[in-house]
Amino acid sequence: MEKELSVTTEDYLVKRHKEAMDAMKPQSMANRSPKKWMLCARYIIEDGLNPSDFMAKTGQKRNNYYDIKRFLETADDYEKIRSQSALDAATDYEIGVDLERKYTEKMFQAMDSGDLEINAQGYAQIQRGQSLKAERFQKFSGAATQHVVVEHVVSQEEYETKADELKDKIAKAKAAKEAEVIEVD
Repeated sequence: MEKELSVTTEDYLVKRHKEAMDAMKPQSMANRSPKKWMLCARYIIEDGLNPSDFMAKTGQKRNNYYDIKRFLETADDYEKIRSQSALDAATDYEIGVDLERKYTEKMFQAMDSGDLEINAQGYAQIQRGQSLKAERFQKFSGAATQHVVVEHVVSQEEYETKADELKDKIAKAKAAKEAEVIEVD
C-alpha cells in the first residue's frame, strides 16, 4: 500500500501564495504578479540549484527570489515538500541510471556485432544528464553539503612547554594576589 504525501507541491504553493498575498503589501510580487511568484516558488521547491541562471532566464530580481525563498522556508510543511521533491529527484536519477544501462548495453551489442562505432556524443549527453540529476539529488538529500573538520595537532614537547608557561602564569597571578599593597605618595 502506497502512502501519499498529505500536501502536494501544487497545494502547498497555492496555500503559501494566498498567505503571501494576505501578509504582504499590494505592490508585492505575490499580489502584483502571481504567475511570476508561483514560477519562482516552484523553482525554489523543485530545483533551486542555480538561482542566478533562473533569475537571468525569467527576469526575476534577486531580492524577490530570496524573499520568496525565506517565506516558503518558514512554513510548517516545507520539509515535507522538500522531502517529496528529494524522492522525485531520486526516482528521476534511478530512471536515468536504467536508461544509461540500457543504452550502454545496446551500444556494446552493436559494437560487438560491428554495426556501430562508438557514438561518444550520445553517450556524453546521457552522462551530462545523469550528472545534473545526481547534483539535484545530492542537493535535496544533503549529500552535497561539505563538512569541514579542523584539528589542531601538537607534539608532546609543545604541549609540555605550553603547560609550563601556564603554570608560570598561574604562579605569578597567585604571587600578585598575595603581595602586600603599599601606598605611595
